[in-house]
Amino acid sequence: MFGWASSARPSRRRARPSVHDLRLVAAFAFHTVAAVALFGLIGGAAALLAYYTRFLSGLGLSPLIVEAIHLTEYFLFAADLICFVIYVSREAWMLIRHMLAPHAPGAAPLPGH
Repeated sequence: MFGWASSARPSRRRARPSVHDLRLVAAFAFHTVAAVALFGLIGGAAALLAYYTRFLSGLGLSPLIVEAIHLTEYFLFAADLICFVIYVSREAWMLIRHMLAPHAPGAAPLPGH
């Protein structure tokens, strides 16, 4: 119709995800779960420091030492949060980069992973 060949229009159908893509998503999910677990462990340590400072201040320990422990708690949580965000962002970037890269069967994996 109108002189257009049927192949001139782009196809709207998407190709099915390959096993390679599913493995990448599974690896991303595993790494994200591991990152959340580590974030929880280190965040839990920061929460224990908060409890510990309340306990020590109730015993009448020097306010300077209690404040130093508070600062350590805040630093630990901030470092944990920054590392978590950087790690998950990097993993998401690697997933997107690998999924969008042309992948030929038998080709070597991309560097960095």
